[in-house]
Amino acid sequence: MSRLVVVEDLAGPSVAGRGGSAMHVLQILEGLRRLGHDVLFLEFLEGPPDPTALHYLGEVLRGRWEPRRAAVLDAASGASYAGPSSEEVSAFAAGADAVISLAAHYRREPWPLLAEIRPRILIEQDPGYTHLWAADGDPLDIFGEHDMHFTVGANVGTPRSPIPTSGIGWRPLWPPTILDWWKPTAHVERDRFTTVGAWRDYGYLELDGAILGPKVEEFRKFIDLPRCAGEEIELTLAIDRDDPDRELLRENGWRLEEPELVATPDRYHSYVSGSLGEFSCAKGGYVGTLSGWFSDRSACYLAAGRPVVLQATGFEDLLPTGAGAFAVSDVSEAVAAMAEIRADYGRHSRAARKLACEFFDAERLLGSMLAETGLPPRGKSGAP
Repeated sequence: MSRLVVVEDLAGPSVAGRGGSAMHVLQILEGLRRLGHDVLFLEFLEGPPDPTALHYLGEVLRGRWEPRRAAVLDAASGASYAGPSSEEVSAFAAGADAVISLAAHYRREPWPLLAEIRPRILIEQDPGYTHLWAADGDPLDIFGEHDMHFTVGANVGTPRSPIPTSGIGWRPLWPPTILDWWKPTAHVERDRFTTVGAWRDYGYLELDGAILGPKVEEFRKFIDLPRCAGEEIELTLAIDRDDPDRELLRENGWRLEEPELVATPDRYHSYVSGSLGEFSCAKGGYVGTLSGWFSDRSACYLAAGRPVVLQATGFEDLLPTGAGAFAVSDVSEAVAAMAEIRADYGRHSRAARKLACEFFDAERLLGSMLAETGLPPRGKSGAP
C-alpha cells in the first residue's frame, strides 16, 4: 500500500457548482482507493472559504468519499479550514509516497506541508493552453516542479501535434472513469443529444499565426447542426444571462439549460445517464493544436452506454471511432453520425460501453500511471 496525497479544487470559486469537475476528481480518488492505496485529498484556497463553499464540499463528498480523508487548507500557511488539522496533514505527508496534482496550478513553489514528498506527479488537463502559456515564459510558473508529467492530450510530444513540450517528457493518460458508477441500463429520459460546458472559458491563443478561440468559436462552426439534423440539441451551459449568443443558439434550434441542473456529482450523473448521447465541440486550443484531448465528461457518457459525437481534436488517432464514438469536423459529418446512432441505437450504446471498458477504466489507468512512476500499482488490499 502506498500513501498518496492528491491535490485539486472541489470547492474553490472556479469550480464550485460544477458537478462534472467534481465527478472527475472523485473518480480518480475512488480509483486509487480501489487499488488499495491510502489516499488523502487536499484543496488549497487563497484565503478563508465562504461557508457556502464548505457546504458544497460536504455535498460533493457525501456518499462518494470519506470527509475525514479530505482537507481544505490555506495556500500560504497550510492552516486547515475543514477536515483533518494541519498537524494531521503533516503527519500523513511525512510518510507519503507521492503527491499527485490533478491539474496545473500555476504555482512554482510546492504546496505548504508537502514540500518533502517525492515523487511529485502532475496530471495536466488543458493541453494546448498550459503548454503555450509555458512556452511564452517559464514552465515552472505554469506547471510547478514535478518528477512525472501526464496529460490528457494523447498527442502531446508526438509528431501528430505541434504543441511545445518545454523539454518535458509528457505521457498520455485518458480520463479515469469508475465503470460501475455508470449503468448502461439506465432509462433514457432525454431523447436528444446533450452536453455540459462553459461558453467563454479560457479566451484566445495564437499558434503559428492562427488564432484559437474558446468553445463559443467552435460551436459557431456547428450553429446550423440542429436544423440540418432535424432535431433539437441540448446545451447545459455556463453562459452569462445577457450574452447575445443565448438568443442566437435558441434561434438555431439549440435548447439551453442552466448549469444548476448539473451542479453536484449526483445531478451530473443523472443528467449524463438520462441523455440519449452527447454532441459537443471542444475548445479551440484543443482542436487547433491536434492535442488528442478527450473529455472526462465524454468518458462518462461512454461508460453510461451513451454514444458520443465529438469535434475532432486528434483523439481519433488513438481511439476507435465509427461505433459508439464519432469524431467530426463539420456539420455534415455530425449529421451523419447522429443519424447513424439513431438508426441502430442498441449497437452504438453497447459499443460506447465497450470503449469505456477498454480505454477509460480508472483502476487500469491509474495502476499503469503509478507503475510508470516506480510505485506499486496496487496495495495489498487492492482488488486483484
